[in-house]
Amino acid sequence: MNNSPLITIIMNCYNSDEYLKIAIQSAIDQTYTNWELIFWDNQSTDESASILNSYKDDRIKYFYAPTHTPLGEARNLAIDKASGSWVCILDCDDIWHKDKLKLSFDLLSSYEKKSEVSLIYSKTKYIDSKGDVFGIFKKHYSGRIHDLLITEGDFVFISSAIFRTDILKKVGKIDVNLHYAEDYDILLKVTKDYYALCTDEFHTYYRVHRNNLTNTKVYEYDVENFEFLNKYVKENNLRFNLKKAVFLENSKRMIASIIKLFMKKDFQNLFKIIKEYPQYLLLSPYYLLYFIVRKFKKD
Repeated sequence: MNNSPLITIIMNCYNSDEYLKIAIQSAIDQTYTNWELIFWDNQSTDESASILNSYKDDRIKYFYAPTHTPLGEARNLAIDKASGSWVCILDCDDIWHKDKLKLSFDLLSSYEKKSEVSLIYSKTKYIDSKGDVFGIFKKHYSGRIHDLLITEGDFVFISSAIFRTDILKKVGKIDVNLHYAEDYDILLKVTKDYYALCTDEFHTYYRVHRNNLTNTKVYEYDVENFEFLNKYVKENNLRFNLKKAVFLENSKRMIASIIKLFMKKDFQNLFKIIKEYPQYLLLSPYYLLYFIVRKFKKD
């Protein structure tokens, strides 16, 4: 396998000019230089196109969507333009460390079973709207991580992930029927029969701000994840320990959702989610205590 393969960086943009320049610059500043950037403009009406076109780099390829589509479909359309043997997704509000790609493929080149690797990812830090780090995401694993993605939850941030292109296309790319759980779905699909590698560095910076879906679409986001995980369990005939893990994950998500909806004073959706998924309240005292303790530890 080529030690310096062509990497396709996918950036899907729709009115994302607020943080776009720093995201693009973090791609351009990569010490690994054999990359192309597919910029898929989903019919933005802000300054996104002007920002992108201010960069005079032949590796950057701009595409204006013929029609506006949901994000999953837009990502697939961008992936279809990829020439690289590996594909990574850099969201317009996230940032990479300059050595992210280089360290990822240094790691791959030294791995004995490199032909069986479908995913390379880096550890992630949380940044705020100003770009200041306020937390880290500690979970990271290498090897056969499919079951861990179920028992430990989705610990791979999409902007940290680098997918092998042929495997990504083999499993069907992004599920366009999903709007909030599509990242989790693709991670489970590409790791089901393949290995993953995680670099031992915090090279991805995930921006938390007012427009994140987890903040703006609490009910929709969590309900789709409930349904997605339950469907995945049934369709893949998972073992009992994995079924139990899904129930526990959904129970934890339920309490987190109730807390968020209460804080937003969205009582209509709060009562709606309780009515629709009462089974996930069985462990509510435990998980309520869990979130309270975690809050005090942060403070």
